[in-house]
Amino acid sequence: MKKIIFYFIAVFSLWGCEDFLKMDPLTDKTSANFPQTADDAKQMMAGIYTIMNNIQSQVDRSPFFIWEVASDDKLGGGGMNDIQAQSYETFQFSDNEMLLHAWSVSYQGIHRANFAIENMPLLADNVVNPQLKNQYTGEAMFLRAWYYHQLNTIFDEVPLKITTENVNLPAATAAEIYGQIASDLKNAIGLLPNVPYTQTEQGRVTKWAAQAFMARIFLFYTGFYQQNEITLPEGGTVSKQDVITWLEDAYANSGHKLVGDFHELWPYTNSLSIGDYEYIQDYMAKTGKTLKYAADNGARNPETVFALQFSNFANWDIRRGYSNTYQLFYALRGLQNLESTYPFAGGWGQGNSIPTTFVKQWQADEPNDPRLWASVMDIEKEVIPLGYQRGQWDFVLESNYWGKKYNGVTARAADGKLKNDYGVIMYGTSDNNQLSHTDDLVYIRFADVLLMLSELKEDATYMNKVRQRAELPPVAYSLQNIQKERRYELAFEGLRWNDMRRWGANFAKQALEGQVGAEVYNFNVKTVHKALHPDGYSARYDATKGFFPIPQSQIDLSEGLLEQTEGYSQSGLGLYRGWSN
Repeated sequence: MKKIIFYFIAVFSLWGCEDFLKMDPLTDKTSANFPQTADDAKQMMAGIYTIMNNIQSQVDRSPFFIWEVASDDKLGGGGMNDIQAQSYETFQFSDNEMLLHAWSVSYQGIHRANFAIENMPLLADNVVNPQLKNQYTGEAMFLRAWYYHQLNTIFDEVPLKITTENVNLPAATAAEIYGQIASDLKNAIGLLPNVPYTQTEQGRVTKWAAQAFMARIFLFYTGFYQQNEITLPEGGTVSKQDVITWLEDAYANSGHKLVGDFHELWPYTNSLSIGDYEYIQDYMAKTGKTLKYAADNGARNPETVFALQFSNFANWDIRRGYSNTYQLFYALRGLQNLESTYPFAGGWGQGNSIPTTFVKQWQADEPNDPRLWASVMDIEKEVIPLGYQRGQWDFVLESNYWGKKYNGVTARAADGKLKNDYGVIMYGTSDNNQLSHTDDLVYIRFADVLLMLSELKEDATYMNKVRQRAELPPVAYSLQNIQKERRYELAFEGLRWNDMRRWGANFAKQALEGQVGAEVYNFNVKTVHKALHPDGYSARYDATKGFFPIPQSQIDLSEGLLEQTEGYSQSGLGLYRGWSN
């Protein structure tokens, strides 16, 4: 038998569940005896979702982290040994297997989705009713599309495996990959229940999420690969008008809406912390508003279209991915006294420093935009007065500005002592700086739906609804205005990188070069940022198109069918050799 690229998924296994996220391994399940019951079907579906948690269990090797650091929103800082983040910053690689986790776990998710799609029709209707089988199949198709989009945006052309058959495959073309993604999403839109999101189980894929994701992949494919439509493998196409029609349906019928104030999207407005957070107290006093976190006490955020959810059951074994480890990685560096960072938690401080050039541009473009300081922490004003110490450990590329959106948030218990996360008090999570955080990682917001509608229709109406929420004046439609609005509304939410790329190589390179000269601290010594690669940002982008290297082990296993990503080679082209000033 040939060796296969997909060796890591050759043995089928799933995860059982007592509820949607509390899962244990089922090592005795095989394709010969599974699924047979309604509970088996639930476990089969839970296993596909669990892959999203598994991917983020190694944050600095996950697609979301790469999208953030590779963009001009964040700097790839950290310490001397945090070479993955520094590699993404300049389109290099730290070692030949740097992204094996992202590759292997994504294909594991694809395999599980393939298994579900193949086996769902075999279940008798009296075991799982036809409507639920359709829903499960639609969810599996969405998730297969999700994992393929992640793989494509990181590695470009990759093997397209849509059955559980063990086969050795070459890389598919971008047209083939996006044809399959669009086909899966079109089928999912037809199979998923046509009901408002409030009538669906929280955390699961909905028809509205499939419509929004179709718009996202259409904009990326047609922009980055310079195409007008997506050709489907079964025949026919997905056109711009098709995508507009689906988004208009989501806009009119999903039940999703913008929350009242932008600050309410982020966990620092939770009811346990908000009373002591000086920034928010000042904002409420100035505006006369009373704010409350849209997901407080487990409430369902009406703006969340699709998110990765976490649970209270995180521990140090296989459940490591149950906690939101982005909130640990992005938290203020040094694990300092919580009183010195309140209401924000401490952590690794990796991948969350914002270039000063970005903040200055935002202030110039929108001087009255409340979203700036709702999204960005000025540590000189917010935490250094509390005792926070800059330059902890061997920190490089440290900025005075940090992202707030996905930073852990602490809260004070009845005895006055701070807990590592407000969820320790509100939800009973473990009081541990690495396991406490359970806020959703929101992948698609309704604001994004509105902005995509504006871009596709070239109509400012929807964009101005987003601006109205921020109490900003309406603007006319232009591509430049939508580019600015997406950057500021969706900053630090994993979208900027692929937006930059789909708007053209010149746009991406100009944005990347805009980071040069930003004020930073290296080992607590103030300096200015320069590109980490001697050839600069633009040259590395031209060489790689913003993609990263396929793990060498997978190329070796492919028996000559896979080639390394352009701009990298086993001989050392694109190798990051570590930090040097």
